[in-house]
Amino acid sequence: MTDNSSILATANDTETREVRAIIDNFSDDEAGRHAINELLDKQLTVLHGRAQSLIQMAGVVITVTGFSGRIIADTSVISQLLIIGGLALVCIAAAITILWVMPIKWMSSYLHLPVQEYVLLSLRLRDRKGRAFTLASAVLILGMLLYVCAISYMLLHPQAAELHKVR
Repeated sequence: MTDNSSILATANDTETREVRAIIDNFSDDEAGRHAINELLDKQLTVLHGRAQSLIQMAGVVITVTGFSGRIIADTSVISQLLIIGGLALVCIAAAITILWVMPIKWMSSYLHLPVQEYVLLSLRLRDRKGRAFTLASAVLILGMLLYVCAISYMLLHPQAAELHKVR
């Protein structure tokens, strides 16, 4: 078991307030601990569900690139750079999600800890995963924006792809 005072001493004001609020709302007896576990588990479940959606969106972009990427890239060097950059960012977003949001950390591995430690460590896990999800979302959006710019360029220059085919 870890030293209770050392972990709790590292908590910032926001963490301390949230730990206290959770314990005050659910108590630290067995039933309260079960309710706390369910609350924290549900929060992580929401994160994992959204992370799965992000990975699915990345998969759609990658799949569409397989079907139409060559046509878009035939438009110009600008389109090539945009689609490659967009695809790379989408893949990076998926990697961030898989590596930092989706790894499993069983909440039961914290159950042996005193309730305050359990809550604090669970909140830190949730917050780390939440920050990683936010980063992955921003990278995905940027990648999709570049991808849409490549498609837009192609649509604004429909003759460019045809000229490349003739050459």
